[in-house]
Amino acid sequence: MGGILSSGGRRDAFTNDLRASTSTTTDDDYVGRRKKRPCLGFCPVPRGVPSTDAKTASFPSHGSFPPPPPRDDDGDSFGTPIPDTPDSLRRMRDAAAVSSGEISSSRYGGLEREASGCAAAISDGSGATEAVPYAEIHDGPDAESRLYRKYEMCEVLGVGSTSTCHRCVELDTGISRACKIVDKSEIDPSCHSVMDQFLTEIRTLRSLRHPNIIELYDVYITDDRIYIIMELMSGGELFDYVVQKGTLTEEEASRIVRKVTSALVYMHSKNVIHRDMKPENLLLAHKPRSSHDIEVKIIDFGLSKILTDSPIASSFLGTRGYLAPEMIQRRDYTKSVDAWALGVIIFVLLCGCLPFDDDCQLIPNSPDLRHKFTLRFPRWAKDLSPSAKDLLSRLLNIDSKSRYTAEQAMDHPWVRGETASSDSLLQSPGRLRPSPGGKNGKSSTDATRAHVSQMVANRAIANAQIAASYRSPIRQHVRKSSI
Repeated sequence: MGGILSSGGRRDAFTNDLRASTSTTTDDDYVGRRKKRPCLGFCPVPRGVPSTDAKTASFPSHGSFPPPPPRDDDGDSFGTPIPDTPDSLRRMRDAAAVSSGEISSSRYGGLEREASGCAAAISDGSGATEAVPYAEIHDGPDAESRLYRKYEMCEVLGVGSTSTCHRCVELDTGISRACKIVDKSEIDPSCHSVMDQFLTEIRTLRSLRHPNIIELYDVYITDDRIYIIMELMSGGELFDYVVQKGTLTEEEASRIVRKVTSALVYMHSKNVIHRDMKPENLLLAHKPRSSHDIEVKIIDFGLSKILTDSPIASSFLGTRGYLAPEMIQRRDYTKSVDAWALGVIIFVLLCGCLPFDDDCQLIPNSPDLRHKFTLRFPRWAKDLSPSAKDLLSRLLNIDSKSRYTAEQAMDHPWVRGETASSDSLLQSPGRLRPSPGGKNGKSSTDATRAHVSQMVANRAIANAQIAASYRSPIRQHVRKSSI
């Protein structure tokens, strides 16, 4: 096979790397290699795929794939989780300490302090915990056979440049999942960063378990394909929901932000930087029945990094409009770049435009930096509460050392919902546009480009209105003529 990792030896190396400790990783900073990022985004929602890609609503278990090999009941010698640290015992001990008054209860149910391991302790809300294993890696000649013994493949949900996403059903439970199928033959062997992104996403998601982060269930590796079984996000993009809803109050926005911030606190406690936080990477698990039913999750960890030896990273990557100043200047950075991107997301959610002029091609010197990143609110956001503006000014601080961390943002009264008004209607839903992703053959990369372009245009309108408000009226002096 000519595709990347097509030989058994390289496939084994790939699998062994994934099975390595989830808290250990090599530097996945793709310096000098990532000139253009192809559409690798997870496509868990229907995107209007052309009829040639999905002619039927569903198809038999194996669809267009070759039949699985004969069943092998010798057992799975691959993908067995590494023995877990006793997280559940610790959680039970902590719960007992809370009930006895020895320590105070965690705001995040202990998720933000959970130690890395190969199983997570998930609470059902009653104090009891259950050890849930992380996603398993299935490899070997019978990997595809094991896939079809556990899942039934259904309709196509989305198509990317190197992967196709199907809905699949877990046979034992009847629960729908999403299966991203990576065709190795479609990946240019010289483009190592593409495979690096898949490996990084799998490794990172195996180390995370949070209600507001997409969940990874299984990975099946064959000579020519990788099957990644993930949580099905059937609610679409968060911002599309906001547009369709038509109205949004600060209280509703605060509730959404609180969930995203909680996930960010947890990620950072596990030394994970996302590095591509943006609206397109916030999806809904299902169509909300009300504003209290919004289950938002962070997706797409292909550019993430697990910090081990140092809290510093240096690669220039991400999405224009959401890059922190230190990254634009090509300086070393920390987890604070995610806090900056969170601030931009909140600004767009509340105001419907980017907070700053988007000229990431220019790298301003330090004296010009503060002028470039002066926070200016559009005139249509004049009724935004002082508390919301205070949060944004702290997250969008150009000094990364004094910038709010995710945990500090979680403590802010606006994020806690204490100062977010339920009466103030935001103007942002009328400024946002539905995502064009997947429509008329557009990829997620096209969707991101269209979103950023729209936000840049809205920022330009805001700048023009601000300039007009500062411009002094021109007085015309008329000389009186004598009669």
